[in-house]
Amino acid sequence: MQFLLPFIVILFKILCLLFTTKETMSSRNSRTIYVGNLPGDILLSEVEDLFYKYGRIVNIDLKNPPRPPGYAFVECEDIHDAEDAIYKGVETSP
Repeated sequence: MQFLLPFIVILFKILCLLFTTKETMSSRNSRTIYVGNLPGDILLSEVEDLFYKYGRIVNIDLKNPPRPPGYAFVECEDIHDAEDAIYKGVETSP
């Protein structure tokens, strides 16, 4: 039985790491907003201009594929900022 103890300890550490990582990713995902149907020539600064009024932006991952539409993932610092942007809506002028 003593020879199994190191393996059990290692397994326990791996499980703790997995659960910690899952909670961290879950928190990050809830602060990240998917923004689709963007013009193919949109700039990072333009996406930032749409979302800054809702709170601090941690990261914007802008994807401009060869064929539009483009899309972005906007990560807010706070979950409430992300919710405000989603529920109040990002208004753009035509």
